[in-house]
Amino acid sequence: MKSGILSFNKGLFMQHSRSILWISIFFLLSQIILLPLGLMMVLYNEREYEYFLQTDYRNVLFAFTYVFQYLTYLAFPVITGIVLTSYMTKKGSSDFMHSLPFKRGTQLFHIYAAGIVSLALPILINAVLLLMMRPFIKPLTYSMEHLLEWLGVSLFITLFMFIVTVMIGLFIGPALLQGIMVYGILVLPAGLIIATLYNARYFVNGLAVDSYTSKIMNDGIFLFRAGAFADRPFSGMEWAVYLVLAAVIVAVSFYVYKVRPAEAVDEAIVFPFFRWAFIFVLTYAAMLIGGLYFDQFLSGSLVWTIIGYVIGALAGYTLLQMIVQKSLRLVWPWKGFLFYVLAVLMLLIPGTFAGKAYEKAVPEADEIEKVYIGDSGEPFEHVFYTGVEKLKKVDAGFMKGADSINEVRDIHAQLIDAGIGVSDYDGYLVSVTYGLKDGNRVQRQYKVPMDELGRITENLRKNVEFIKASNPLFAIAAPEKMTYLSGYDHTTGRQLANVAGKEDIEAIRSAMEKDALSGVADQFSMNGGSSAGSIEYWIGKKHQMQIMVNVDLDDEHTIEAIRKHIPGGESFASADNVEKAFIVTAETEEQKKELFDFIWSGNEKEPKWNEMPLPYEQVKDTVTIKQLLDPAGLTEDSSRLLVLKWQENGHIGYTVSVVGLKE
Repeated sequence: MKSGILSFNKGLFMQHSRSILWISIFFLLSQIILLPLGLMMVLYNEREYEYFLQTDYRNVLFAFTYVFQYLTYLAFPVITGIVLTSYMTKKGSSDFMHSLPFKRGTQLFHIYAAGIVSLALPILINAVLLLMMRPFIKPLTYSMEHLLEWLGVSLFITLFMFIVTVMIGLFIGPALLQGIMVYGILVLPAGLIIATLYNARYFVNGLAVDSYTSKIMNDGIFLFRAGAFADRPFSGMEWAVYLVLAAVIVAVSFYVYKVRPAEAVDEAIVFPFFRWAFIFVLTYAAMLIGGLYFDQFLSGSLVWTIIGYVIGALAGYTLLQMIVQKSLRLVWPWKGFLFYVLAVLMLLIPGTFAGKAYEKAVPEADEIEKVYIGDSGEPFEHVFYTGVEKLKKVDAGFMKGADSINEVRDIHAQLIDAGIGVSDYDGYLVSVTYGLKDGNRVQRQYKVPMDELGRITENLRKNVEFIKASNPLFAIAAPEKMTYLSGYDHTTGRQLANVAGKEDIEAIRSAMEKDALSGVADQFSMNGGSSAGSIEYWIGKKHQMQIMVNVDLDDEHTIEAIRKHIPGGESFASADNVEKAFIVTAETEEQKKELFDFIWSGNEKEPKWNEMPLPYEQVKDTVTIKQLLDPAGLTEDSSRLLVLKWQENGHIGYTVSVVGLKE
């Protein structure tokens, strides 16, 4: 009998295959129900059928029930791997298998062979069914290329999860712990980095946590990345990394199984070194979670955050020792915990130096190609979401002018000081991203008090390049692809009519651009009370996405265009809708804040206007109010403020606008 690793023994293969036959059958049934049968059902469901015809899918096989397909790819391979390696956790079964005349490498080869065949066959059968039914489900179509793409991705995700499960089974004893660790090991490395970053922001000023964690969540966790394949296919580099990783896992598993002690069937973690690695790594995770809990959920101070670290580490270490020792009657290894504490303290030394260097690192102007400053990690990331990025201009949101770059660098220097000691609840998020000429990026994020931010960015908001970079209207790659627009009047709570005429859309868009360029940017503005409404532009084939742009009371050309080109728009921000009007004098920023706090006190009750804290004059004449509401006479920055209480018209609460009057 051949004893080489790749020697094939039919009896051993059939023994493993029979143990997982039921899993293979249920996996096949799930695949048939989700795709071939599911596609046929769409043809008989008129509503679903119309929806699919109107939607432009990259590959209909991923668009249809991919979420449920993906769940089966995560579940069945893990169950298969646990069943095939379960004999290692039982002394009788382990002794029997290891007494057979096969080398361990040969035994593991047959485990892989049985699992791969049992998991691949259902997917291959499903692919054949999809190929056979392709001519009968028109106009729902998918090409041979689409089918092969679906087949390759389905096989890879399924088999990758299987080999990871087998690998974990060589280290972990109990089946439940093995199943948990399969998913945990795919999340844990990135999860630890994310948790470390969230905690490090308490100690490192300017740490771009949101940007880094978003990137890690989207690209660094296989479970999430593979789940997003329908919208974001793997790049060539990602395919290479995952395939190499799979090959390494298989190769390492053969070595691990070769040196795995046969008598370790009763151990939760087989190898002593990994036992301590398991304890220390998860104790670290528990420590970070404890700190986050005390800071985020209990709004604790730095002292309470540190107390959270101590409690989390002690609780995590104790629980993990119970798992490893498989007993509630715990022998508490205090030396191990002391070693953990010393290791953390040692890591803090280089971490402190790295944090200080990070805080002070601002690239020189001659190194910078472009710069972004805004309130999100990436420019317009909440506008141009995944799948519609092609509708956005290249480098939209970035500024390349030398004056703009120098201005942002000056602001950045002020943000470093302004963001010190500001909590998440008291600050406004500001992100700064430098695109360097060598292709690298430098990102920073700060929490800054809104009044301080308004002062720091006052000149920047007058910068025409920043006005364009912060307004989504200027980020649209092809304005001619706008299909229609809709308007909303904030003053009355009324939805305006939709407009689909190209000339009307272009007239309103041009007016909004003209007003934007002749004023100051809304970004970082403290004058949110001057909003009159908004315009939503629907763009792309089948109205792929929408962009909402704010309309202020001083947007002269926009309001004129709305009243002219939108049916029923004549009443937009009209004086006829004003219930009360006041002219208030506020000489300083402190007085303006006092006025805003009086108007928007946090409850739904209308303020008692006769208790206004600043000098005011009530205007009751409709003609005068109409003259005051003329956009040409309004401005953002003024010591004379027009306060307007609008008629309620059935909507909840009350609506008040505040806008400056030109001197």
